[in-house]
Amino acid sequence: MAWSKDITGVETVKKGTFRSLNGAADENIFIGRASKAGFYCFFKVWRDMPYDAVLDYERILYRVEVKGSSNSKFNVTRGTRSGKQIRKGTSRTRVLSREDCDFVVGIDSNTGDCYIIPEDIVQIIGNANLSYKTLKNYKEKWKLLMFSQNHLTQEQTRDGLFGLNITDLTALATTLGIIIPSDAIEVSGTRNRKISDSKEKVIYLIWENIAKEL
Repeated sequence: MAWSKDITGVETVKKGTFRSLNGAADENIFIGRASKAGFYCFFKVWRDMPYDAVLDYERILYRVEVKGSSNSKFNVTRGTRSGKQIRKGTSRTRVLSREDCDFVVGIDSNTGDCYIIPEDIVQIIGNANLSYKTLKNYKEKWKLLMFSQNHLTQEQTRDGLFGLNITDLTALATTLGIIIPSDAIEVSGTRNRKISDSKEKVIYLIWENIAKEL
């Protein structure tokens, strides 16, 4: 059942108020859900800090960006707010990168469901919006943050897999029983998005395989 929204009518008093309030609520949902899962969390103290939260698992700290949505897809960009120095018609909007965070957590604002999304996946797909269908394997997969459960090392879990060379990546995939196709991989829930780069294919399939099993 969907949660009640703006039944007090704060948006009618001041436009944009509920959007900000709802965004803050999504961040608080993440903190609550992560805490209930047993993780220690540290919340930002100022709206414009580089990321929304820090999550601690066995003294390994993850930078987390929280993205809420009510319409079956998450916008995984930043830079939508522009300053006065930016000329009309220009944009700083870009897809989140490793410089921004280690994991993106998508919050279904209607239900509180959480999608635990490795930054590698955001980077490889490269779309500004990722649908729930595209991310179905990451729904409620909190154990992706637990290197004691996900078959990866502490550094690989936090920093991603792009630091590995193709030989080591292929060996890891083989250990996990993953067969790497020679053809490009189609990403479900997208319009003709295919992954053809050899390294990106292996990384994508490793995360997808781990997420399915957890």
